Amino acid sequence: MTSTRARRMTAGAWAMLPFGGLLLAAGVWPPPDRVPTHWTSDLPDGFGTGAGVFSVALSVAGFCAVAAALVAVLAAVVPAVWSRWLIALLAGVGGAAAATYVGSAWGTHLAGAPEKVHVVWALAPFAVGLVWAVVAYLLNRPGPVDRQTVIDTVPERSRVVPVAPGADAPWATTVRSGTLTGTAVFVGVVLTLTAVLSWMTSPWIGLLVSLVAVGATGLTAAWSRVEIRVDDRGLTLRSQVLPVTVLRVPAEEVLGVEATDLDPMAWGGIGLRWLPDRTAYIVRGGPGLVVHRASGRRFGAEITEGEQVAAAGARALLRSAGQAMAAGGSS
Repeated sequence: MTSTRARRMTAGAWAMLPFGGLLLAAGVWPPPDRVPTHWTSDLPDGFGTGAGVFSVALSVAGFCAVAAALVAVLAAVVPAVWSRWLIALLAGVGGAAAATYVGSAWGTHLAGAPEKVHVVWALAPFAVGLVWAVVAYLLNRPGPVDRQTVIDTVPERSRVVPVAPGADAPWATTVRSGTLTGTAVFVGVVLTLTAVLSWMTSPWIGLLVSLVAVGATGLTAAWSRVEIRVDDRGLTLRSQVLPVTVLRVPAEEVLGVEATDLDPMAWGGIGLRWLPDRTAYIVRGGPGLVVHRASGRRFGAEITEGEQVAAAGARALLRSAGQAMAAGGSS
């Protein structure tokens, strides 16, 4: 068993733990007769049976456990990058489901009555689910990639070769995506309305939804207009909407650069697209850069200013990566 497969199996086992924990809890800790299920303020206003809540939590955690096991085992069917995210998602959902039952039951035990259980016990499962997902993601980290194998996939004329240090001027261009701008507006409107409705139900849930709304809208808006810059450090994409760097490819990680037409159908569509072996920033399809990274992944970015600007960017990044290669070889 390779180390990559071992890590995938470990992450799958971690995702199955919430289901096993619920089965163990059922044998040593009988569910309460009555537990809270809904809050409109600090205290609950909806209740259900402990056995009913346990059954729902067990079903959700059980489904996540079986699905995570299948993803972990079917390595030939599920790509490694997809499996990492899928197992993390399943682990998070299963952990949140188990924590929902444990929180309501333990909160009832500590408070002495289900009517006295504070809303914090309803919010805690979200934190538990997030932690469970992050741990699964870290456990399923990718193994080392053979550098020569990646280089062999790069067209020979596009490979990085050592270059003597020079005083080359930085190259930069600006790219705008109407698709991502519209998506950011849509996400912002929908999540704002959701946050307002959530505030009317519970201030705590409203606060949580508001934070998610700000984060999701800001992340999408950051990609709607970016500056693509090449300098001696490598390739950088910096948002011109928010003061953040959305992507950086260090020069020493670049193994090849191509100036070529980017077909949206081959890269997942228009906008910011993520696939198991490549990521792309496509506006409408046309000339762009394709960067071959040492990790084995490719990054494609459309250059709306045309083929000549894209070719100049490719040459600039090849020089930057070549200088980094020469410096690394001489150190």
